[in-house]
This record gives sequence, C-alpha cells and structure tokens, in this order.
Amino acid sequence: MQDASQGNKGAFKELYSYAGSGDAEAQYYLALYYKEKKGAGTDSDYAYWLRKAKDNGYIEAQNYTISESTTKTAYNNQEEDSNASLKKLLMKFSFMGRINRTEYIISFIGAVILILAVVNVEDDIVRRILQLVADVFIYSQCVRRLHDFGASGWYVLIPVVSWIFAAFPKGDEGENEYGVAPK
Repeated sequence: MQDASQGNKGAFKELYSYAGSGDAEAQYYLALYYKEKKGAGTDSDYAYWLRKAKDNGYIEAQNYTISESTTKTAYNNQEEDSNASLKKLLMKFSFMGRINRTEYIISFIGAVILILAVVNVEDDIVRRILQLVADVFIYSQCVRRLHDFGASGWYVLIPVVSWIFAAFPKGDEGENEYGVAPK
C-alpha cells in the first residue's frame, strides 16, 4: 500500500490485481489508497472498494461507514457487479495472463467432470458444443498455467505432457512477460 501510495506503478498494479481477484485485504487497502488520492464520496472508488472489502468479510472494513448512494448509483454498481461477473467468467476462457497451480488443478478436475457429464448427453449437436466448450476451457487454463512459470503457451500442442507438466512447477514470483503473478 505504501509503495502504491508513493507512486510505484508496479505495486499499484499488483494491489489492483489482488483486489480485482477478490482479495478482501487488498480491496480494503485499495479503498484507503483511493480515499487518500481522490476523497471518500459515496460515489467514489473508495466507496466501491470499501463495499467490496466489507462484502468479502474484511474485519477492518466493517468499522467504516458509507452513506447510502442514490438509486441511480446503486443501479450502476449492480450493473458493474454483473459485468464483473461476466468478465470473470469469460476470463476463464482467455489464453492471456497467468493462473496458479491450485486454480489450474481445480479447473482441470472441473473440466474432467464436465467431459464425463458430456458423454451421457444424447443429442449429438449439444454434446459436440459442450465438448468444444470443455476443450477451449482446458486448453486456455493450461496455456495460462504454462505462462505462470514463463513457458510458452504453444507447449499446449503436446496435449497430455503439457497438461501434466503444467501442474507441477512453481510459478514465477512477481511479474514475468505474461503478466503479474496470480494470487
């Protein structure tokens, strides 16, 4: 937080990344950063990130109060939240960025379960569409995991080897050529 408030763009980018991924403590400190830089109005970035930190159960954030917003602002925040959820879902199918080992393994298990469920679908067209969704999902997750430890995503073209290999190495600390380190 101190590095971010002193103008360190890398520290701010990391703080913002953690806050955006749902880290309540990072959301709280980002709220304090915005309060210091831009003020604490009800429609401010401060209020937005403080609400997020409260929603995620961060204890220190519970001590702060924010006066209620207008209906229009509440509607805009609800719309932002639904857009953020859609963005988060679509990011699962992105070939850009990085994910950690835990997210990769959970994603892989989820894809295997989906593929096993797809086998029981009787409609051929629906089965093929679901299989395509599962394939794109698992390939995108594998590429993002390969990016985490600095490997090219093109290794995904060696299917089984890259899927297994992606599960074991520790990711690079900090930032690499594919983005900032995931939480």
